Amino acid sequence: MSTNKRKGFSENVNILLVGEVSAKCPKCRTPLMYEKANTSNKKYQLAHIYPLNPKPNELEILKGEFRLNPNVDHPDNLIALCTPCHIEFDNPRTVESYREMVALKQSIMERNRQNKLMDEYAIENEIAKIIDALEHVSDEDIELSLEPKELSTKINDTMNRLTKNRIKENVSNYFSFVRKKLQLVEAESPDSSIMISLQVKTYYLLQKKQTQNQQVIFKNIVDWIRHRSGTESNEAAEIIASFFIQNCEIFE
Repeated sequence: MSTNKRKGFSENVNILLVGEVSAKCPKCRTPLMYEKANTSNKKYQLAHIYPLNPKPNELEILKGEFRLNPNVDHPDNLIALCTPCHIEFDNPRTVESYREMVALKQSIMERNRQNKLMDEYAIENEIAKIIDALEHVSDEDIELSLEPKELSTKINDTMNRLTKNRIKENVSNYFSFVRKKLQLVEAESPDSSIMISLQVKTYYLLQKKQTQNQQVIFKNIVDWIRHRSGTESNEAAEIIASFFIQNCEIFE
């Protein structure tokens, strides 16, 4: 049986893999670097998720298991772990620990993909004005809407009950308020509200291409709105996303 030679990975690969876990072991959260004598030093290893040279018993237990990349040295099949977690993962390797590590790497890759999307897809700056208005809204400004229309036909069982209820409450309490603010924004900057709607629709469709899970889609859209508007208010970003669900840009 031929064996693969263990290679030394470039500095760029090391930076990529340490950066994707925010320089902390994704298993135990131990820092992967330490400072000494004014230099940064590593205390991690790059672990192969599917083994570099699987032993006969590993070939058997991993037969038919999903692989993140057919090339064992591809960054998709590598993860930065502290030394104790790497040793524990390898000795002995089990199908359960392999599946756990695959799922962990997939979640890291998905988070990085979402971060890249959030940076690439802008939303009109005027959305920040509406967020700001929401953050300073008074009880007198709230005009209760009628019962949210058709939400039950748009939201399915992949959305949890608590989130469904928040969306319905957001629509009931703030739909009219957000619509009026969009109208004011449109008056000040013609076509900006149309651009915002199109941008939200586009971002929704990008999410829908990756997953049909509405809970995940809603969270990713809320994170994007919060990131691009510069707000720290998750509640305000959820209200905006809820508005666009009722307005049919999301979950058509």
